[in-house]
Amino acid sequence: MGRLLTVVTVGILCVFALTGCASKKKGLTAEEILRSGDTQLGRQRGDRARGFYQQLLEEYPENRYKAEVQFKIAESLYSEKSYLEARFEYEKFLELYPQHPLAAQAQFQIAMCHAQEVSPFDRDQKVTLSALRAFRLFRRNYPQETLLQEAEAQILSLRQRLAEHEFDVARFYYRKEAYQAAIRRLLNLIQVYPDMADTDVAFYMLADSYRREENYVKAARVFRNLVDRFPTSAYVSRSAAWLRNLPDTGISRDADGAVP
Repeated sequence: MGRLLTVVTVGILCVFALTGCASKKKGLTAEEILRSGDTQLGRQRGDRARGFYQQLLEEYPENRYKAEVQFKIAESLYSEKSYLEARFEYEKFLELYPQHPLAAQAQFQIAMCHAQEVSPFDRDQKVTLSALRAFRLFRRNYPQETLLQEAEAQILSLRQRLAEHEFDVARFYYRKEAYQAAIRRLLNLIQVYPDMADTDVAFYMLADSYRREENYVKAARVFRNLVDRFPTSAYVSRSAAWLRNLPDTGISRDADGAVP
């Protein structure tokens, strides 16, 4: 009988011990859970970090760290290059906390998620356009942020990629002698991206496309524009030669018939 009581007593003590351990583990404060998540995030263990952050949100749904935790969930996904999932979490953060001090950074990171997945210039540029819109939204909504300079650099880079894509398509049509299609693309390129690196090349291709379509007035006007705007271009001599040899279009020349 005494032995039976001893066994029962030990069993009860074990149960209390286990219950106490479980209670201690479950009874972590919000600060302790957050610290554990931050430690894992610092060690680049995003999955483990998110486990702690989710635990914090579940056990303390009204805790004062919930906005910060939502942002860190997005950050952990971004660090793992899970850009689609990260973007979703940043967008969720902005929806829940649009006035939070981290809102500007969340919008910037949304744009960066798009920018990380842009395609080469010879592929479809839908993601590039999405990234450009997101950076412009950041610039419009947060004009005083320290990240503005970096956003401007990203906008410039994305515009250059879009210009390269448009130029690549225009060149494809030009080489295929589909001059009407080339003209449409080149006009759009020159109007939308006037500061692109190869603007003089685009002008020459446009003028030559007009010439081949026997639209000599427009051809002469574009050749003339190229000569005036890009005097150091490698295409000046060719443009000047065409201006001398095109049928009379009324485009101004020197007295001797040469282009200045």
